[in-house]
Formats: sequence, C-alpha cells, structure tokens
Amino acid sequence: MSLFYMHLLIIFISLAMAETALVPSYVKPGCTEMCGNVSIPYPFGIGPNCSLNKWYNVDCNSSSPYLSALKNLSLLGVDLDEQMVLVNVTMTPGCQKPLLTSSEILNVDLGDSPFLFSKSHNKFIVKGCGSAVVLSHGTVLTGCSTLCLHHSVNYIKKSCSGINCCQTEVPYYLKTYTVNVTNSDRQTDNKSCLSAFMLAAQSYVDDQFFLGQSVSVDNSHVPIVLKWTLTENDINKASCGFIKTHKLEMSNDTASSVTCTCQSEEEGNPYLSGGCQVTEECRKCMETRGFCRYNESGGGVRKFFCDHHSHDGGNRSSSPRAVFLGVGISIVWVNEGCIHRYEQRRKYFDKMG
Repeated sequence: MSLFYMHLLIIFISLAMAETALVPSYVKPGCTEMCGNVSIPYPFGIGPNCSLNKWYNVDCNSSSPYLSALKNLSLLGVDLDEQMVLVNVTMTPGCQKPLLTSSEILNVDLGDSPFLFSKSHNKFIVKGCGSAVVLSHGTVLTGCSTLCLHHSVNYIKKSCSGINCCQTEVPYYLKTYTVNVTNSDRQTDNKSCLSAFMLAAQSYVDDQFFLGQSVSVDNSHVPIVLKWTLTENDINKASCGFIKTHKLEMSNDTASSVTCTCQSEEEGNPYLSGGCQVTEECRKCMETRGFCRYNESGGGVRKFFCDHHSHDGGNRSSSPRAVFLGVGISIVWVNEGCIHRYEQRRKYFDKMG
C-alpha cells in the first residue's frame, strides 16, 4: 500500500472513530430502546439480559411498557438525570375508608424494591369535602383541608387551591405511608366524596416528559413519580463512569443514594460503559482550541459557551473522553505532517539516485 493511501486510511479511521464517539448509547448492545413512544434506557431494559436486575425489567405489550416486578405498573417515562420514573397507578375504586395505607390506595407495594415515592416531584392531594393527613410510622408528615362546595372539581388543573380540593408538598422520600381522612360535609355521611392520594407534580411532568400536555388522570388512574436507588453491587454491575453520592431525607432516617452521571461536557447514558460521550458543541469548541463552559440557571437549564479567552490554567475538559478525542485530532495532524515530510525526503533521495 502506498503512503498516500495509508495517509487517507489513517484520516478516514480517525474521523470515523471521532464521529462514532458522538453517538451516545442508551441501551445494552442488541437491546430495544423504544416501546411505543417511550424510551427505555438502561438500567431498564426490554428482554433477557437487557436490564440491571429484575426490578428494572420492562415488558412491552401492544407498544405500551410495564414494570413487570411492580405488578405491571404502566411506565410513562424514565428520567436518567434525576433517577426518576413516571408511572400510572390504579386507584382503589369506591368509598375511601378513614385510614388507608399507600398500597391499599394505589394498589402498589414498593416493599423490597429499589423505588421510593419522590418527595420532590409529587404532591399530596385531597379531593372532596374534609381534610386528610399523611402519616409514617405513626407520625403526621403533612396534610391539608378543603372548603366545601357541592360541585365537582378537576384536581389535576390549577383549580386545586382549596375549594373541594387542596394540595400540599410531600416532605420526605417514602417507601410506604398511611392516609387518615376526615369527612366534614355535614349534609351527608357518604365518605366516598372524600379521597386523598399522591400525584405527580404537573410542572415536572410538563418539563421532563410531555412538554405541556397533561397526562391522563381519572377516578381510577393517577400518575406518580418514583425514585430509584442503587446499591454498591448495582453500581459495580452498571459500570458507572462518574459517581455521585447524596443523602435522601426519609421520614424516620436519612439514606444514602448513589447516582451515575455524565460529566458536564458529556451526554448519553452514564449507566453503561462508554455510554457518555463528549457533546458535539464541546467537540467543535475543542477543535478551535477553546474551553467548554456551562452556566446553569436556577431552573436547572444548562447553557453552553465556548471560552477562547480563559487563562486560568484549567483543562479544556475534565472528561477522559474529551481528552482522548483531542489527542485523536492531534494524532491526525501529526500523522499528516510526518507523512508529508517523509514523502518529501523520499522524492529528494529518488532524485539524487
């Protein structure tokens, strides 16, 4: 093979590797990424050997995903960044007794699973005429009371502000909880007019999953946000490249939670080996010898800019993949120079005989 064609081959391979690195992977090799219009990223998975363990197994039936280990809960979305899933749970129909557990209300028991009711992305809703409180281990955590008017209220809308419907924050992550309801309608003893339950915060649903479209809520189904937690064994199996540990506020204790993340200049799935890749905007910035910078707003929105004026002695990127990509680009430049000089020397000596 002539040096000219070798030169072209080196450039082609280098560019192909760089281009491939820009496509992040979200599922294990050979696994299905979509079920209907819902993305199923690892640690969740469809089919054998596609998920982290049984709790993350997803059955895809008629283009609808379900968490098989949680009584086939309907899965509406997965948020890798915050380790949250949006699920649709079945409400127990009929009259609500004065004292009910979460598993009785929602027909789901989180039990030994890695899932918790999210405190940050759910609201506690009381619908009807009366008041209700949430208890955990016998301690009252939160609650609210309604003002009574004899007409129905759609509690998913912004009208849930006190009249026949009230809502309040959930103060802790919960594995289970108990609801105590008190009917205050003096004109009837019918307890079916009062119900209390947890519901996904519409603002989170809008921002992360459905872009302003309300999810379906009726008297039999409600969307709820669950947070998943990882054990040390899970982390080892998931091949996390970058790990963060933080505390979760529980009702009677604090628990440690480990999160797999991509670094600031990367995107992709941090639960897979090689799942995080340098973003295209950062790669282009590095090619112009700039520094990749990100500013984060109060709402958590990151804004990228390429800094060509930084003299703080910092690296262009802390990501090994970004460094590798930069080195790869440099190698192509070096190869071009070396081959060009070698061709010149060979022609000179051929001419001199």
